[in-house]
Amino acid sequence: MQSMSSATHALVDGVCYPDAWKRLYRHDSVEEVEPLYLSTRWSAVAEHGPMLVTLKGAGLINQACQNDHTPLYRSLSLFSSQASTQSLSKHLHRFLTFSGEAGQEQLLRFADPLVTRHWLSSYGDELPATLMGPIDTWWVADWTPNWAGQGALKWQAFQASHHLESTTAAQAPDFPPMGHQQYAALKAVARWQLKEWLTDYFKQHAPNAWQHLECDHGRWLDERLDDAIAWGASTERQLAIWVDLSLHWGKAFITADDGLYAQWARHSSDQVSLPRQEKLYALDAWSRTPAASASQHNQHHGSPSQAPLSIDEAANG
Repeated sequence: MQSMSSATHALVDGVCYPDAWKRLYRHDSVEEVEPLYLSTRWSAVAEHGPMLVTLKGAGLINQACQNDHTPLYRSLSLFSSQASTQSLSKHLHRFLTFSGEAGQEQLLRFADPLVTRHWLSSYGDELPATLMGPIDTWWVADWTPNWAGQGALKWQAFQASHHLESTTAAQAPDFPPMGHQQYAALKAVARWQLKEWLTDYFKQHAPNAWQHLECDHGRWLDERLDDAIAWGASTERQLAIWVDLSLHWGKAFITADDGLYAQWARHSSDQVSLPRQEKLYALDAWSRTPAASASQHNQHHGSPSQAPLSIDEAANG
């Protein structure tokens, strides 16, 4: 296995690393930066897309290995290749879009290391050689999620499998090769991001309730998100509202005889006939009223945050 010090290029995500063009050229170890969207129909947002960086030293690599308060490793991945930058660029351009489960064309955020790690890992030990192309080794950071506390930073190295037997995804006619495992990996990324957002929100706005959960935070979040989906929540905002209400009113806030929903229904009988998702919004709004606070105090639940949840669903896919 090659050492990461042999990396010849970096792949930077412009969303994760704002002002990437200017910031990267400040590094003495950067020789060239090529925004991969520049020659495509997405050229207007090239600064927010994937950027191929040619390295001429170890400075950027060393900075990426630092686990500090502004971790660069969350914005880039590294790889080694004997091919020219032009050949690498041509190969990476093939990753820009993929065919979704319904056959629709979608952009692939393959430069975001969280996406990269989940996506490449989904191929298991049979990473298609055609997928890696001229890339010899692709290093992606593997960090501990914020709901699990502090952990040592690791780097996962991906190399092509040249085994004659290929995975189902590798046999797919489209490129990049995508199958059930790859689609599941992209969904796992979206859940990871939502869980991290919720963790940050609860740490800031409901620290006591969050700290006093008597179970693993990651498992609790997964269980509440599964509950929300089973109930009918479909957007990130709805999922976040459900989890927030669960934290302050208990996981049975919808079904308990004396739960939040039952109390809201008694106070707001004219809204009970609303569509299910609209009920959730109305329930969330009522949960922040003095009437709800009084009933919550009587039931000894933790006080809800008065800061409403705000998720930019467009920005979060």
